[in-house]
Amino acid sequence: YEQTQQRIANYNPDVVGISCMSMEYTRHFQKIAEIAKSVNPKVIVIVGGIYPTLLPEVLLKNPNIDYAVLGEGEYRFPKLLKHLKNPEENPIEEIEGLSYRSNGKIIVRPVQSYIKDLDVIPFPTYDNMNIEGYMNKGTKYSYYTNPNRFPTAFTITSRGCPFNCIFCSSKAINGPMIRYRSAENVLKEIDWLVQKYGVKEIIFYDDNFYLHRERLIEILKGLIERNYDLEWKTVNAAVYALDDELMELIRKSGCYQIALAIESGSEEGLKTLNKPHPKKVLENAPKIVKKARSLGMQVTGLFIIGTPGETWENIRQTFKFAEELDLDYCSFNICTPLPATKLYNIVKEQKLIPEDFDFNGLDFKGFGRATITTEEFTPEELQILRAFEWDRINFKTQEKKERIAQMHGITMEELEEWRKSTRRGLGVKVRYKE
Repeated sequence: YEQTQQRIANYNPDVVGISCMSMEYTRHFQKIAEIAKSVNPKVIVIVGGIYPTLLPEVLLKNPNIDYAVLGEGEYRFPKLLKHLKNPEENPIEEIEGLSYRSNGKIIVRPVQSYIKDLDVIPFPTYDNMNIEGYMNKGTKYSYYTNPNRFPTAFTITSRGCPFNCIFCSSKAINGPMIRYRSAENVLKEIDWLVQKYGVKEIIFYDDNFYLHRERLIEILKGLIERNYDLEWKTVNAAVYALDDELMELIRKSGCYQIALAIESGSEEGLKTLNKPHPKKVLENAPKIVKKARSLGMQVTGLFIIGTPGETWENIRQTFKFAEELDLDYCSFNICTPLPATKLYNIVKEQKLIPEDFDFNGLDFKGFGRATITTEEFTPEELQILRAFEWDRINFKTQEKKERIAQMHGITMEELEEWRKSTRRGLGVKVRYKE
């Protein structure tokens, strides 16, 4: 906090822009807004990202925040800056996707447009920042963002999702349709990152990197032809979209780790989540794990437990399925109500969460905390089961422990402390409907 305050004071800006790219960091970015105003009460604080897009009215109740840019900021943010510089020539009423206060009233101008052609967006400007500092630092305790090699770059090659999983806010953030950058544009960025910054690994943050098969194959073949000394991975993979042919191309192009978004070990559980192709997910997962292993890849799995409508047996089946897959690492998340999701509407209407449930509250933080109570489970049961099954399934042998420590960028001592703190941190500040 002191460093942030000093940096702002030294720079003496007219505007402070803050991004909040995950609901989990709500308190952190609001604290930065508070620090900025403490340095200079007249500084204009503008926020953008996930939280402002989903909860603009809640956000603007914070007196330290002046404006919230909703949705995509590439064009909205410059328009807002032009308005601040010359309000008469650039009236604020002409900017959609913006939230602000006017005469003490919170105004929310909804998002009305999305960038159709993502190829027109220029690549990021890294020249005025210490990009080497970012590219050469890992993210401890996070296998999907902790790189295998440095320098590492992150990018997104598409926006949105065509599906309607009940737990996801993607459509409220990125619009109703999925939009792709062309394979040519993606490869051009990779050329730039490798040739200008010497990047050795790229992590793709797409919701659906593997979904558009033709585009994916074009990107993979482009990487193979370039024959860069480059590795890559994504933060998730749609299991039903993969097959042996793709897996071989994926591996040949430099991918060393694949994170399978399996979510549930039962067809009933997947249907409850409204996941696409539930039967194919369960049938394909063991085949893809086997194929990935044969190609020498790391394989991880993403799972969700505690969905309304899910039975205790469904939950147990998810752990059983995960264990039988024998993955390198399993991530078990407790179903969490996010704003602008069908899940939140369900739990609110059915009164499955506390009456004073608050997206700013501690109950929301992370996906290891539970807030939903049904006839089948309570938050305590979910947290206890998750913590101990996570520990039992992931850390069976010394070899698995060492592999998981390496994937997460931590020492063996840190791994053991992580396990211990997870097991012992249960039941703290857990609230549920009696």
